Amino acid sequence: MTQKRQRSWPRRVSRTLTPAVAIVVLLGLGSPVGASTPSSAALRIAEYALATATHDRPAHVVTAADVSNAAGINTVNTKSLYLLINLGDVFGYSRLVLFFEQKPFADICLNFSDTVGGAPQIISCPHQAQGLWDSHAAALGASNRAIAAAAATGHAVSGADVVAAAKTYHVTLFHKPTFRAGQGGKVKFTTLVEMGLNTKFTVNNCVQLPKTAYGIPVEVAC
Repeated sequence: MTQKRQRSWPRRVSRTLTPAVAIVVLLGLGSPVGASTPSSAALRIAEYALATATHDRPAHVVTAADVSNAAGINTVNTKSLYLLINLGDVFGYSRLVLFFEQKPFADICLNFSDTVGGAPQIISCPHQAQGLWDSHAAALGASNRAIAAAAATGHAVSGADVVAAAKTYHVTLFHKPTFRAGQGGKVKFTTLVEMGLNTKFTVNNCVQLPKTAYGIPVEVAC
């Protein structure tokens, strides 16, 4: 059974996403979109990040640091878009960036090329990526709770600790982990995501638990 997670966008803006509203528009560097739209502001940020990467010596593929730097410049980010997903934040969507526009509530997604000088494109926001991003904090939170509980009793985390933490944290495990303290192990959390009345799907977030007490959990590919 999967954990059902109902989306509530306005209440959870600080870390979650809204239903996708961006229309697919393939645009090259410098292509006009309309000066007052959230999409044009997002593209302006993307173009600045691309310019940062291509003007470097040597030039490089756009990185998360390039994007966050551009988004933090108010003369570039003229709509005060909030950067929710940066490059490399979601497994399987390594070149995805998602900006949130608060008024109106809207997501704007871009795909960045993995080649030097490649132009970013505005795309429809992939629901799967949004679901993975929304659920990853709960997976890491339950993992950290398990590690802390184990450390409080003087040992490294075990599968049993994860099971107990998942129950308390109200998250669902795909399989019951059985690794012993000191072994470490990969745990898969599964979440049923609802985005609107007719869009329901399941996402899996995998976390590598440490072998040592007080260790740090790391999200990994499933």
